[in-house]
Amino acid sequence: MGVRNIFRRTYFRESRLSKKDYYTSRGLFIFEGCSAAAILSLTSGAFLAGYAQYLGASDQLNGIIAAIPTLAGVIQLLSPILFEKMAKRKFVVSALCLAFRLMLGAMVFIPLIVQDRLARIVLLIAMYLSAYLMSSFITPAASNWIISLTPSRIRGKYFGRKDSYSLAFVAVVTLVMGKVLDIFKHGGNPYMGFACVFTVVTVLALVNFFLLSSIKEPPVVANDVPQDIKRVLTEPLKDRRFRKVVILSILWNIGLQIGGPFFGVYLVTGLKLQYTYIMIYTMLSSAASVLMVRVWGRLADKKSWAFTTKMSIGLLAVAHSLWFFVNIDTVYLLVPVLHIISGAAWAGINISIFNIQFSFAPEKGRTVYIGFNAALGGIFGFITAFVGSFIVGRLEGHTVSILGFTIGNMQTVFGLSGILLCVCAVFIHYCIPAQK
Repeated sequence: MGVRNIFRRTYFRESRLSKKDYYTSRGLFIFEGCSAAAILSLTSGAFLAGYAQYLGASDQLNGIIAAIPTLAGVIQLLSPILFEKMAKRKFVVSALCLAFRLMLGAMVFIPLIVQDRLARIVLLIAMYLSAYLMSSFITPAASNWIISLTPSRIRGKYFGRKDSYSLAFVAVVTLVMGKVLDIFKHGGNPYMGFACVFTVVTVLALVNFFLLSSIKEPPVVANDVPQDIKRVLTEPLKDRRFRKVVILSILWNIGLQIGGPFFGVYLVTGLKLQYTYIMIYTMLSSAASVLMVRVWGRLADKKSWAFTTKMSIGLLAVAHSLWFFVNIDTVYLLVPVLHIISGAAWAGINISIFNIQFSFAPEKGRTVYIGFNAALGGIFGFITAFVGSFIVGRLEGHTVSILGFTIGNMQTVFGLSGILLCVCAVFIHYCIPAQK
């Protein structure tokens, strides 16, 4: 009986929240964000590219694996059908957060379960996709949870502070784990290095679950309008204001995914950099993000989320375009600079893309709009990742030399990414109205 009462008080509390509950919960979400961001970093980018390569994945397949979270976003179409009926969402969100992060940690067992290279890759894809299907399914509800705890007047400042702590924590964790990987790799036992990484992921997953369970959930008014797939597919498009956000999401995912999944692959397999070097560059990126994220937040409060979205995506377009010039001769000169520029850009993108959709979506039925937007963007993004993979494969082994400068397959998709992201920024400038 005691356990049941604790469970009900933790996940199905009926009493109204006090101002202190709101304040404390926002604080806990900052720490929850640190653990979540660290798990994401340790299971994506260079870490994922290195592990997939260790299991036998090619560069083409590596890029597609990196884009799986984008594909998994499609399941957000189904999310509102469940969550819009629920007045209490905390338990489902917390439980699936734990499940998907433990699934990521369990990827460490793949080499112990199967020995065949193809079977290993198939199992990696299956586990990674399963994890992110769970993650994407709860994303609209989880996003609405933190938004409901944060008044609009302080969102820019709060999310800037929240992300600055997360980025600082990620910088330390990734640098340490990158060094661990290099030590074991040079010692001839790379698997033990990855085992350490996934062990940390598992521990952080448990910490994250405890933090989520400790955060209070504001009252949610269940939507009395019946939810079905037809309504989920049509209602957001009927809203003229939100349609522009949907187009923004499509352009953003196309611009990012044509080259984005291949950055980690290029550093690990193309330029063959040590993990320690890659994590030092990541620290530079994180430092730039920490310095800029509050600036972006204050700028959003002063101007609008549309303005910060446009400016941060435009800055990222510059960085991706300059990756076109990164090769073995320029890597140590350009890559640190580009990580700093990218870090400054992503500081604005992370909070702006997240908030701009909430600025244009109605409060009632919000998960329908957010889920549809993520799903459609994910479909276009994953298709574009396939296009990027096709280009990488077709141009593999082919290089062009212009005035002594060598251009390869991955530099080509990086350049395309920069151009398409520039198109996205121009669309925001002319089509998305400024709205605080």
